[in-house]
Amino acid sequence: MRLSERRKEGEFYFAVQQAAGEVVGGEVEIAVFAATHEGEGVLLLQRTLYFDEQSHEHIDNFCKEFSYDAHYRQICLDGAAHWCRVAPLYETNARILKDEQSLGPELLEKNCQELFHLLRRDLVRIESRSEYQEEMARVRRGEEDDLQEALALLARVKELKIASACQGAAMLQFEERQIYLPSCHSLKAIITMSNFPQLLKNYLHSGPLGQHHLALFEENQLSARHAFQNKKFIRVLTASLYAFLQKYGGCKGA
Repeated sequence: MRLSERRKEGEFYFAVQQAAGEVVGGEVEIAVFAATHEGEGVLLLQRTLYFDEQSHEHIDNFCKEFSYDAHYRQICLDGAAHWCRVAPLYETNARILKDEQSLGPELLEKNCQELFHLLRRDLVRIESRSEYQEEMARVRRGEEDDLQEALALLARVKELKIASACQGAAMLQFEERQIYLPSCHSLKAIITMSNFPQLLKNYLHSGPLGQHHLALFEENQLSARHAFQNKKFIRVLTASLYAFLQKYGGCKGA
């Protein structure tokens, strides 16, 4: 199928078009609609195709299998198909590769393609790891376990109110490669506040978080500088908050 081509297969319409290209290797996307008399009908799902998935043969097979295999269609719609599970893992790791490693376009493309094929090949082995299962269960619950102590300390700082927080992507050691797992909201650990008191900001910036380039300081936001530093950022932040409260007694009700 050519880009921007549309076709009807069984009870469904498929539209293949150029993707936004936000993730390396994802230049093509396919949208699936339930056919109706009024036209293309109701959008059922959108899928970004990566690397060799963009071939005519792969697209054709996907359209036919989705249209005529009820079981395959249902697991696609439920997000349980193999490609549905590979995609968020690949997208998380490809974004980190792009944002945090100084690679030229060709080397970045090569590394991302190798990563995609590894995830596709070893997905079941990765999913079988207890660390993966525990982290995905935490993400589904929307819990931020690693941040709880730091958030409790921040809640004691006068004039500070937490708006949102995310502990970022967790990391799984898989053979010789580090695999980052999809998180609830952000790849990097991040805390957003309605107000970030200047005294606290200055204290944290002058301490280990700032000295060792572990954090990014914004007007009302504090985050890990890099995703691979999430755990260390949270540990150092927690220790720094204890020290701040001990020094300044900036506790509500103190």
